[in-house]
Amino acid sequence: MIWLRILGAIVVGYVLGSLPTGYAAGRLLKNVDVRKIGSGRTGGTNVLRAAGVIPAILTVVGDFLKGYVAVWLARVIAPGTPFAGALAGLAAVVGHNYSAFLNFHGGAGTMTTLGAAVALMPSAAGAAALGGLVVILLLRYASLGSLTLAALLIVICILGVWRGIWPAPFALFAFGTSALSTWKLRPNIQRLYRGTERKIGKPAQPPPATSREPESQTIPEQEAPPTNPPTAV
Repeated sequence: MIWLRILGAIVVGYVLGSLPTGYAAGRLLKNVDVRKIGSGRTGGTNVLRAAGVIPAILTVVGDFLKGYVAVWLARVIAPGTPFAGALAGLAAVVGHNYSAFLNFHGGAGTMTTLGAAVALMPSAAGAAALGGLVVILLLRYASLGSLTLAALLIVICILGVWRGIWPAPFALFAFGTSALSTWKLRPNIQRLYRGTERKIGKPAQPPPATSREPESQTIPEQEAPPTNPPTAV
């Protein structure tokens, strides 16, 4: 019976995570499809570039609440089962990154991860978020801040589980969500390595309409001079 409750918590978490907060904010407030601008993701950073400050704020708050509420509902569905909360939070991030309402597209899951982490282990979430925020404020790379948060969450969670502060299933949540975020941020990691990553505040550009290479231009051949020019009379 408990496994049915855990399964129910996972399903609820995924459905909540799938709610397309960023897409809805861009469409309703600015009539913008954020999937067609910048990175194409539906998280707060791309919504900020594509649709502005207010839609981005609503996206951040909505994405955070998806993770938090998923864990809260898991505790209602399967009380006293840490495994249910951890898997529901993880499922919410999966839903955000691969939304059933957006043909399995979405964001990188940072704010949804943070919301679930606050519900599961507030001190770890706060420390990881602070580290990510410091990186963003200093370097202005949102992707690097997200990666920092993901890495710190794993380290802090492992230490907490080792010391008996949190149950072992929470480590599954930390590893799973960090892996999901890192996988989604692969293009950003490549741009960070090349030094071409966009900083916060730089406007996004729509992706090119086509990826075809320009057709080569054919230079017309010049008329060859006569080989035996006529001699003057």
